[in-house]
Amino acid sequence: MAEVVVVGGGYAGLASLISLAGKVPKSQLHLIDANKEHCKITNLHKTFARPVADFNVPYARLAERFGFIFHQQRLHIDSNSLKHWQQQKKIPLADGELDFDWLIVSTGAASLIPPRGHHVYGLEHLIAGRGRALLDEWRTRAASEALNISFVGGGATGLQILFELKALLRQQKIDAGLRLLDMNNRTVPFLPEGAHRYIVRKLHREGISYLPETEYQEQTDACIMLKECRSGREYQLDSAATLLFAGVKRQPLSVPTNTFGQIEIEGELLPDIFSAGDCSDYAGNGLNLLTAQAAIRKGKLVAHNIGNLLAGRGLRPYRYQEKGYLMSLGPIDAIGWIGLRCNLARGFPANVLKEAMESQYDLFLDGVDTYVGFP
Repeated sequence: MAEVVVVGGGYAGLASLISLAGKVPKSQLHLIDANKEHCKITNLHKTFARPVADFNVPYARLAERFGFIFHQQRLHIDSNSLKHWQQQKKIPLADGELDFDWLIVSTGAASLIPPRGHHVYGLEHLIAGRGRALLDEWRTRAASEALNISFVGGGATGLQILFELKALLRQQKIDAGLRLLDMNNRTVPFLPEGAHRYIVRKLHREGISYLPETEYQEQTDACIMLKECRSGREYQLDSAATLLFAGVKRQPLSVPTNTFGQIEIEGELLPDIFSAGDCSDYAGNGLNLLTAQAAIRKGKLVAHNIGNLLAGRGLRPYRYQEKGYLMSLGPIDAIGWIGLRCNLARGFPANVLKEAMESQYDLFLDGVDTYVGFP
């Protein structure tokens, strides 16, 4: 029986495990992750209103459903350890070594600028379930003082959280000013220009200050320190808190990966170690963005190729192309594109499509694979 070990239980890691469980039943599957639960991070913008537990799934439950063994442990991974594991075909665990025939590294991504200091928050705090407590704190403070909250980063994550929070503040009659700071000269640079214009108009309608080409320096107890990118002028604004979403980077390292999903370190192929998800930097022309869509497709590809190796067939290259991208702009609004980048979707219809995409992943975790096409 083939032994397959997956390190990292995010979107890519689970896509690999679920696909292997269905297509390669005569295998022993293992998942290694430092956490007890899988977090559906594309839903974190909703955690100011709902408990984060609504978007977490215990690995123990998934292990029972799909027949893998879960090991809760944090592994140190670098180029040398990957080469050593390839040579030894073993993973060191706290309770002994774990043999493998194939290894899949899918450790994901981490914040580009980690949130440090008082009143500075990031994805880590939302994953830990701090959203509702922060909202309660801001409600109390807004009752006795002028309250301004700063958002850093004009990407999809920051914007989704910004507009969700704005809707909650209005609903709960919390008087707080919001501002968006971004080092770029436009929001969501990976989306068509029309999406940026739609977002800027909504920022204006909602009374949210927009400061493009502005660099975040630090948040103090009551102020945020900023720097204009063009002039270099430094200044400060009143700010009770900063929510820092300046982008993500591959962690713990950017894993160079060939077009079949196998890791290559300094030109050396590690034929039995695959990589998938945000940590993997794929060769070729397939979608290589740090998104859930790319992570799931990479995870399904490496599972397919491991199945091919077991059956004595050749490997298939990663050629998946983006079919569209949608991001939420509050409870009933969204923006993005479907099919072709020129086909802009906006407003309530786009929001319905966005929620359908989230439901598709929920079905996947329940064992119903509706991700059509290859991989």
